[in-house]
Amino acid sequence: MKEKNTEYSEKIANKLRRLMEIIDLEVPGFAEFLDKSPSHLYGILNGSRFLSESFAREIGDKLGFDGMKIFNLNSNIPNYVNKSEALIRFKNDNKKNVEYFLSAKSKRSIDSFINEVLLNSGLFNDRYKYLKEITNYCREELNREFQQDELSKGLRYAVSKGVLKSMKRPIVLNDGSLGSRMVDVYFR
Repeated sequence: MKEKNTEYSEKIANKLRRLMEIIDLEVPGFAEFLDKSPSHLYGILNGSRFLSESFAREIGDKLGFDGMKIFNLNSNIPNYVNKSEALIRFKNDNKKNVEYFLSAKSKRSIDSFINEVLLNSGLFNDRYKYLKEITNYCREELNREFQQDELSKGLRYAVSKGVLKSMKRPIVLNDGSLGSRMVDVYFR
């Protein structure tokens, strides 16, 4: 029975990590946002402490969703949580504290962005993705813009390291039809 509890706690910790990725906060920033100690959050993330229902509700209240969804392994954390008023205020008030934000780390390195944010976002869970789809997802869901071919270089590097896979597929034209030129698509 203890194995099941440990496995469940690990899955809850992973959902909490996913939530932190969506809202772009590192553990110190998330702790400050929730007015908790970082050690409390680290305890939940490393499995030495359980996430309580009251704490889950508190997280949900701050981010504008039902915090009990964290316990439901079949439901996803909604992406709109990154637009909560409390979070936007917190980010504006603490924008100079770069250690609070995941994007501050990943903005320095496209490689860390791909490995730590993009691959864990669930984008590649269902099928291969074209560069245009990945670029749009990064801009709309992860609030990250790229210079010229920075993202495509990063994705090719991830393929060379074996983190991602790629293959050639016909390009999708603006009208939705397939063109004759072959381009790389990316998948896990």
